[in-house]
Amino acid sequence: MEDLNDLALFAKVVEHKGFSAAGEQLGIPKSRVSRHIARLEARLGVRLLQRTSRRLTVTSVGQLFYERCQAVVAMGESARDVIHQAVSEPQGSLRVSCPITLAQFWLTPLLPEFMKAFPKVRLLLSVTNRRIDPVEEQVDVVLRVRRPPFDDSSLVVRRLGQTTDVLVASPSLLALDAGPVDPDDLANWPTLSIPGDGERQIWTLRSGTTVAEVAHQPRLATTDMFALKRAALEGVGVALLPEIICGDELQDGKLKRVLPEWHCAVSEVQAAFPTRRGMLPAVRALVDFLAKHPPGGNTGRKLTAQIAAR
Repeated sequence: MEDLNDLALFAKVVEHKGFSAAGEQLGIPKSRVSRHIARLEARLGVRLLQRTSRRLTVTSVGQLFYERCQAVVAMGESARDVIHQAVSEPQGSLRVSCPITLAQFWLTPLLPEFMKAFPKVRLLLSVTNRRIDPVEEQVDVVLRVRRPPFDDSSLVVRRLGQTTDVLVASPSLLALDAGPVDPDDLANWPTLSIPGDGERQIWTLRSGTTVAEVAHQPRLATTDMFALKRAALEGVGVALLPEIICGDELQDGKLKRVLPEWHCAVSEVQAAFPTRRGMLPAVRALVDFLAKHPPGGNTGRKLTAQIAAR
């Protein structure tokens, strides 16, 4: 395969009708231009240019070759323009993954504002609770909730916010009894939980340096946090929910903390992506935008209230 630089150099010589003019245009010596063209002709085994002391003319085969070289140069410049545009302005396709609940209460209401701010970005959003490897699945940004320690240090991670899972129940349910006074008492209460490996689930709770594991068989097991919250509001059972999705209900008294001194480890809401080097402006724009609108802000709480009211 021919050196594309030599093809571009030949095209410049023809366009500027000489080695000197082409060299001045490209900022390289005339002698170097001449050597490159001579080597190109030697490799091809044909004369592309006729040289005299007074003028330089293009041979017939050189003219045909020049027309193809023009196309190569044009394609190269077009490819360069694509990269220049991509790195100078947020645009193009942006593949994003987000867990279902996080998308429902936080990401969904933010998307219209982001897309209006960056009209050249085409967003491809996958809403799934499946664990995503951004490198293997070619996803630009993975939004996720993780508890330390984090086991994928090869990724670049930006923290967008944090939350803690807390035990909650409706006042009507707690009014039926005195309420649990320690984690062991939860064995006698109906519970609501995300699914585990079997029928019985384990809640790991902390109070200072003390850790308690609560084994229970939930009345409702689902990955839909809003279904768990709705059931808790209706007095069906005690739920372990992220504080950022039930903050309003706790504040207005529709839900009450159960064992308020006990909670899960703090979790981080993160944006994970393969590398900072060569990061596309669209990726940077989205991550910066989300960092300015962290989970648990006014937008997320408003949407949470709307969904809970359905």
